[in-house]
Amino acid sequence: MRAGTLPAVSWIVAPEAYTEHPNWEPGYGTWYTSKVIDILAANPVVWSKMALFITYDEEGGFFDHLVPPTPPATRAQGLSTVPVTNEIFPGDAGHPAGPYGLGIRVPMVIVSPWTRGGYVNSQLFDHTSLIRFLEARFARGRRDLVESNITPWRRAVVGDLTSAFDFKTPNASRRVDLPDTDSFKPGDLTRQPDQVPVPPADPRLPKQERGVRPARALPYTLHADGHATGDAFGFEFRNEGAATGYFHVRSADPAHEPRGYTVEPGRRLTDEWPLTDGAHDLSVHGPNGFFRRHKGAAAGIQRQLTIRAGYDERRHEVALQLANRGPSRIELAVADRYGNRRTKVVLRAGETKSVECSTAKSRGWYELSVTAASDAGFGVWYAGHVEDGRESVSDPLMGGLI
Repeated sequence: MRAGTLPAVSWIVAPEAYTEHPNWEPGYGTWYTSKVIDILAANPVVWSKMALFITYDEEGGFFDHLVPPTPPATRAQGLSTVPVTNEIFPGDAGHPAGPYGLGIRVPMVIVSPWTRGGYVNSQLFDHTSLIRFLEARFARGRRDLVESNITPWRRAVVGDLTSAFDFKTPNASRRVDLPDTDSFKPGDLTRQPDQVPVPPADPRLPKQERGVRPARALPYTLHADGHATGDAFGFEFRNEGAATGYFHVRSADPAHEPRGYTVEPGRRLTDEWPLTDGAHDLSVHGPNGFFRRHKGAAAGIQRQLTIRAGYDERRHEVALQLANRGPSRIELAVADRYGNRRTKVVLRAGETKSVECSTAKSRGWYELSVTAASDAGFGVWYAGHVEDGRESVSDPLMGGLI
């Protein structure tokens, strides 16, 4: 590296003692990584045009509440506007058929003068994103450098990591002070027995670190609006963004299997779930905290109420359009958790009203709920982040600031 002969692409596989596996303390890996960065930073010419991707192949065995995106193997498992060619395992003598999909979430850190500032990036990525980053960097006009084994569904759903970089104004970001790692230098490299996990005496979940981080702009503008129709409850999934979106739908009824919906930019999909004794409780999960939940009872108001969400990126607003399709009057309450605001909405038969909620103070983050005092079994929840093409921050509610 000091001689200026570093290849265009290098792979560094750390010795076992520095891989942060159970036989070795995490501090060993921290110290080893810092030494690699010191070596790269020692040559200003190399440092000025490098990117170091620090990846892990395991999540540490901790519980992850998010189900990885998975293409539908059958119609009962969802829909996709993208072909799922080569994403469905046909099965063999020892393994059942089923979709491959993405794996569990694992950490990744990018160290580069083009990513400085301590930013987070919540676009969906996987291991093929590293290969696609190399394609974006080196494969222009070189079809032989394009990886043919990455499926169309995976290319659509996951990004190529370029959104984590600032190639226009890399020096505009703030300085981040990093801790010294000398105290983590290994003192004993002898192999130790595996650490056996022991349940904690206090079973309370750990709390999120307080505060927020700067966040890169994301290419998502997604919608999922629900409505009751006869003996079923339906969703319309719309994608008005620049990247393909994945929606994961779960039902509180154990008779309903989870479903996944892959929607390309400018496309939409619709689907329905049978009502259970006239009731429903469905949740939709998407990237970067996108969440929708519709809950209603058999004789509730959901059959006469339609709610549609929209974004006004210029005014930093989320608008809920509430329409009463029934013959009787409805009284609703719209609560804005980030804005600490509660709005009463009265809809006469056939009337439509809109409630606008500002996301300016929360930097695009929102969580809205619609309830009715006359129907305890009814509720609709909307949460997520409004993307306006500019940098933002991580969720201030999760960071304990709201």
